[in-house]
Amino acid sequence: MRNVRRCGCGPSDSGVRADPILYEDGRERRTLDLRPDGVECIPLLGLSNFQSMRMGPEDHVHPGCVEISLCLRGNLMFESLGVAYPFLPGTVFVSQPDEPHRMRHNPKGLMLNRILFSIPREGETVLGLSPEESGWLVSQLTHFPVRLFPATERVKSAFARLFEVYDMGERRSTSRCLKMKAATLDLLIAIVEAPHSPASPKGKHNPKVNVVVEKMRRHPEANYPLEVIARSAALSVVAFNDAFKRATGLPPHAFLLDLRVKAAARDLENPGVLVADVAKRYGFSSSQHFATAFKRITGVSPRRRSPAG
Repeated sequence: MRNVRRCGCGPSDSGVRADPILYEDGRERRTLDLRPDGVECIPLLGLSNFQSMRMGPEDHVHPGCVEISLCLRGNLMFESLGVAYPFLPGTVFVSQPDEPHRMRHNPKGLMLNRILFSIPREGETVLGLSPEESGWLVSQLTHFPVRLFPATERVKSAFARLFEVYDMGERRSTSRCLKMKAATLDLLIAIVEAPHSPASPKGKHNPKVNVVVEKMRRHPEANYPLEVIARSAALSVVAFNDAFKRATGLPPHAFLLDLRVKAAARDLENPGVLVADVAKRYGFSSSQHFATAFKRITGVSPRRRSPAG
């Protein structure tokens, strides 16, 4: 069965194309609207299972919505704000409403889940929660410490459970709506907790990976192409990512971004240092990209940290 209709999250004020939602329920793609079942905060629950290669989309945003994607199969690459993020199986990628992004390509065999979380208007709550509970959940979903992080088993099973509940029972029945809300809340909390969960204890630490980690700590301004540092540790890219997360709790790019922002924050405390110079020193494509990453990690703008303003 394939039922197609279009919907959008709202207009974009950024000048970047707002990505409309194409609702369908087919073999290779499911994009489902949960709002008729009382889950007003999820205009899209998606599953992509491509059997053939597809062109990647252009840069786009989802106005008013946080997009959260879980890679299940395929070696993918997200681009956002001048940074390329390796999106590998078992990882979660998050885009906030004002962050243009695109997937470079949709390869044959790709499989991923995603949701759009619609940020409520002032005074509104989500999923019938109290104002305090809703405010906490929304704050967590709009202030992730990193954009890419390992998925926990709970995240994977919660996505599967939400699809399972969607496919069972009479549409819009009281019991089904209640189960949909419960499954959605479980998924959102699992996603919020995932970046703070410890890395998988499976496997031993690799000494060569530890060498890379220490080099990054000493020289965060340097470039570390993933293929190059994986080769230096005599590992494939996938195996290196796993070993790196065991050593640090973060993927390589997220770990390096955190180091760069913290080093930049120290530099900005020195009188006369310009934000643009610091952004360039640590490899950011623009002052705007630097400011976005800096505020996401530190909670303040770089100008507030710089005596030069």
